Amino acid sequence: MLAFTQGQRDRAVVRFQTRDGVDASERGSARRSRALGAVHLSRNPLLHAGRGLPRQTLLRISLIRRVGRGKLVAMVPLITRSALAGAIGNTVEWFDFAIYGYFAKEIGQAFFPADVPSLQVLSAFAVFAVGYLMRPIGGLLLGPLGDLVGRRVLLLVSVVVMAACSLGIALLPPTNQWGHVSAVLLVLLRLLQGLSVGGEFTGSVVALVETAPVQRRGLIASLASAGAVLGFVGGSLVAALTHLWLEPPAVQQWGWRIPFVVGAVMGIWALSLRRHLEETRPDASSAGLLAHLAELRSQLPAMLRLMAAVALSSVSFYAVTVFAVQDVSERLPELAARFNVITTFNQAIGVGLILMGGHLADRTAPVALARRLSLVLAVVVLPGMVLIAAGTQLTFAIGQLIVLVPLMLYFGIYPSLLPGLFPAQLRCSAFSFSYSLVVALLGGTLPLIATWLEESLGLMQGPAMYCLLWAVPTLLAYHRLEKHLLPDTHL
Repeated sequence: MLAFTQGQRDRAVVRFQTRDGVDASERGSARRSRALGAVHLSRNPLLHAGRGLPRQTLLRISLIRRVGRGKLVAMVPLITRSALAGAIGNTVEWFDFAIYGYFAKEIGQAFFPADVPSLQVLSAFAVFAVGYLMRPIGGLLLGPLGDLVGRRVLLLVSVVVMAACSLGIALLPPTNQWGHVSAVLLVLLRLLQGLSVGGEFTGSVVALVETAPVQRRGLIASLASAGAVLGFVGGSLVAALTHLWLEPPAVQQWGWRIPFVVGAVMGIWALSLRRHLEETRPDASSAGLLAHLAELRSQLPAMLRLMAAVALSSVSFYAVTVFAVQDVSERLPELAARFNVITTFNQAIGVGLILMGGHLADRTAPVALARRLSLVLAVVVLPGMVLIAAGTQLTFAIGQLIVLVPLMLYFGIYPSLLPGLFPAQLRCSAFSFSYSLVVALLGGTLPLIATWLEESLGLMQGPAMYCLLWAVPTLLAYHRLEKHLLPDTHL
């Protein structure tokens, strides 16, 4: 007899494939499997209850273990291949974006004027922000692609563009060889990267939410955030290893290019995984592009609500993981490698916290939990930034961690929650544009604004106060959010 996990009953037929090609989801009588020995299937009602579901929803049994006397239990993996493909794509995308932030100083020296060192960093962060400012345009272009053509096509396009741009940055000659053309090409490559990211994260969230079993939707959707933060972990790790293994002159001359090559290789791997993603686009999505964009205007209230909901988390994340690392490393260059190691460790903890948040979203009221975590984040962001700025390794680690704990838990909750603000036929477009716009305007410009507040205005706590400013709209957005979530057959 085969016993199957409860989590599969409502969404999928479990397909038991053997070495001789027997498909147990269609043949309920006793069969002999050359792979696993004699297995009795005895008309399992679960197998027949799911007949008629599309073949794309079938899951393959990957592990069989023996329990008791002659009983075989099928162990269905919690994370499917399609879910991993979505997470890996986000890892590649955010690895590339993260390493640009970590190597802003070296990139600034290679492509921008050398007369004022602070201007170099400011210019490099400005290009960092330019990439983010392209995200809303990417969301506006790639979002409709996901609604009208398919989620799978959107995710394939985004990862190809990001990998190609990463390789282009790695091979781009510096300004002293090609002149101002190099700086222009760098900006263009960053624009294309921002374009691809505009559809990547939100597209993967939508695909994961639409394919996940109801009782594991929070956990599966949180893989998108976990994959993105894992990319930041990889970027921080590579930055730390680069500084540890290479002397500063070598890092400046050519070492900073190595992480971009790694990003391109990861992109090829992600592409191979995504070739077989399941398509979840609603069949009713057949309108033309102009009609689709016109219909998108009806979602403006929901889009504003989503933007407010993620405002605080966006600025806080980039404040403690990108700007703070670069700022303290500039003041204490001899400890730059150690600060990167601490950031890597804290973010690695954050990946587990994100998955925990996704699990909690499946077990509790996600709106109330997200509201409480946002309030906690607003309380701890100022003391956390003060501790980070103290400049010792211990205070840096503690300050960063007390901000990241509520932040990462929140990152695990909202992917399964906020897509429910939009109907399925407009979900990719509305979610991609609104999410990309708020992250571009707030998160992407945070390093630039924080550098300006500190160096031009002399406000050492300016970055933390800027983060607190956005706590108000976030908390207001979660007031009675439940009534705005749509009952949707795709959710």
